[in-house]
Amino acid sequence: MEKMYIRKLRIIDIVLFILVIIAFIYIRKPLFSVINPFIYALVVAYLLDPFVKMLERRKIKRIWAIVLVFLIIFTVFAVLFATFIPMLSQEVGEFIEDIPGIFESVRKSVENFQLNGFEFIPKEMRDYLNFDKQLENISGYVERFFNGLFGFLVASTGTIFDLVMTPLIAFYYLKDKEKIKSLILNSFPLRYKEFVKRFGNDVNKVLGGFIKGQLTVAFFVGLLTGIGSLIIGIPYALTIGLVAGITNIIPFFGPWLGGILPTVLAFIERPSLALWAIGLLVVVQQIEAAFITPNVMSESVGIHPLLIIFSVLFFGSLFGIVGMILGVPMMAVLLLIIGYIKEYRSELERIKIEKAKM
Repeated sequence: MEKMYIRKLRIIDIVLFILVIIAFIYIRKPLFSVINPFIYALVVAYLLDPFVKMLERRKIKRIWAIVLVFLIIFTVFAVLFATFIPMLSQEVGEFIEDIPGIFESVRKSVENFQLNGFEFIPKEMRDYLNFDKQLENISGYVERFFNGLFGFLVASTGTIFDLVMTPLIAFYYLKDKEKIKSLILNSFPLRYKEFVKRFGNDVNKVLGGFIKGQLTVAFFVGLLTGIGSLIIGIPYALTIGLVAGITNIIPFFGPWLGGILPTVLAFIERPSLALWAIGLLVVVQQIEAAFITPNVMSESVGIHPLLIIFSVLFFGSLFGIVGMILGVPMMAVLLLIIGYIKEYRSELERIKIEKAKM
């Protein structure tokens, strides 16, 4: 009788799961159109929660700690919007207008290099490796990447709706954090609660550590690159800093991708300036590797470097810029799920063996 009851419950669970999948297929477009502020708010909540906890440790009630943190954040953003943001917006707009001219200069440089740059390599070797074609492919890839990056920036900066809803949702995330966790936990049967709680803590550690660490490192790299570009005289220094910060979120490839723009702009301005740009990038990366990352990235995703490279390339091919940025935490969560499935199967095997012995 009990087995039949359990079998019925499982059938109900399977039917509900299938219905949820079908419903998701039908509502995915309207869902994706409103989900952005919830994702942005989750990131904001991750970043602000440590500051709220710090104020709580000083005997300030959580609600007032959240209000105080938001007041500080709004004050900082008000100052930025009054001073820095208008300059950045104007420069990014001018840079976007100038992109066709920049790519035309790059194409001309590539053509000149194709004509004169490979003279020291035997013709047979050039024909076999097809350097001309490879250079065209690299040039096209870089062009597509930066077009995709700026398209991503324009699409993800959001609307007025996102700007209004993101802090509001983040406020409720922070205020009702424990209630939300309890609600999720209570939706699972009692025997799975400890398992779900442990899994949630592991996911939180991976995602929280990655988001806070990568964004903090990206901020400092963008700031140092932008200031350095301004000092040595590379045009569009603010835009360069913004791009360097965003691309630095991408593991392994980010610093190289972020270094392309200042080097190209410096070369177009003056070939000798490109050497200064390369020197600047080397200095910034050394500072980041020696001082910033070791102090900020106290929590890492714990993935082998080869798997990180695969994650960036694989998810990048699937989802573009977003996939390159989120590929590593997605892979980390996937590995966590696989690990828990293996643990669950091992537990089932252990129970089966113990029953067989009885």
